[in-house]
Parts: sequence; structure tokens; C-alpha cells
Amino acid sequence: MKPLIVPGIIAKSQEELDIMLEKVRGKARRIMLDVMDGKFVSNSSLDFDFQVPAGAFEYEAHLMVDDQIEWIKRNAGKVDIAVMQVEALDDIGEAIRFAREQGLGVTLALNPETELDTVLPYLNEIDAALILTVEPGRYGAPFVPKTLAKIRRLREINPWIPIEVDGAMNPKNARLARRAGATIFASGSYVIKSRDPARAIKELEYAVS
Repeated sequence: MKPLIVPGIIAKSQEELDIMLEKVRGKARRIMLDVMDGKFVSNSSLDFDFQVPAGAFEYEAHLMVDDQIEWIKRNAGKVDIAVMQVEALDDIGEAIRFAREQGLGVTLALNPETELDTVLPYLNEIDAALILTVEPGRYGAPFVPKTLAKIRRLREINPWIPIEVDGAMNPKNARLARRAGATIFASGSYVIKSRDPARAIKELEYAVS
């Protein structure tokens, strides 16, 4: 499967969100919206009734919030994919079914310390699995090399499922993740904070090609 670069956005206000989206408009097909409530992780982002331009991108919402089901109830119409953190789900299977009922694609996300076995029973029910390659919650967190083994193991178990990685995705780390088996690369600060986001995306695409 062809690798996909997904710019990741952390925003504290609608104005900040609008500026970031404009930076990558026409340069990326999909955007990751990092939603944080200050509870599941210490930071907050998009923790307000935000709006995004319909049709400009495919949107995936990375839900780093305590109550992911409630967030989906309120916001399903804004996004295309729910990226759900398994650590904050009481019933993973029920959460998948609920997101599907709202018309959303489903990705299950794992923190670096979370065992891969947590998601294995659900691989046939989801569209992708996401492995966080940093401790979640902020731009610029350091890469966690041991997550590469988790990517490799998942790829060995399932040769077909899209594997997304999120965190410290510069060209060097993206190349390592690609070799381990990743196919989707969410990159926040490397793209969004770049003076030339289009060039940053091209550099990542070259690294994983």
C-alpha cells in the first residue's frame, strides 16, 4: 500500500486551527486533528466547538479524551475517522460499533507502553491501527525507539492492515517506521511548524518511498 503523510494539528483556538489548515491546504489529502481534554493527557487541544472546511481534507480525529463516545456523539459530522485510544475505552468492541453507526472509519491507537495484544482481537473490525511513537500530548516529544518492535510484530501478524504512526515523524524516524511496516505517517511539528510545509511533506514522502 502506498505510504500516506498526514499533517497533525494541535490548536488552542479556532483562529489557530484555521491558520494551520491553510498552511497545508492543497498539500495533503488527510489531516489529523489532535483532540485533548487535559485529562487523558495533560495538554488541551481542540477542546471547543471547532469548525473545519468540509471537503478540503479527509479528517481523522485522534481522541485523547476521557469520554471518546461522548465526543463522537457531538462531533461525528465534522470528521471522517475516529482514532480511539484503547486505554480510555471501557468496551473496545462496543466503541467500534458505535463509531461505525455514526458513519465513521475506525482506527485504534496504542500508547507506547500499551501491549499490542490489546488490539489484536479487533483487527478485522477496524480500518487501521495507530502506534504512538512518543508519549502523547504535545508537539516535539522525543521518539521512543522500542515502538518499532511493536510495529514489526503487528506487520508480521497482519500483512494487510494499514499501520499508522504518530510522533516525532521527521524523515529519519519515518524511514525507520516504514522499514518496520508502517504505512501512514502522522507528522505534527515537522510539517506544521515548517516554514515550507509542502517541502516538509515531500521530504517525508521521499523518506518512506
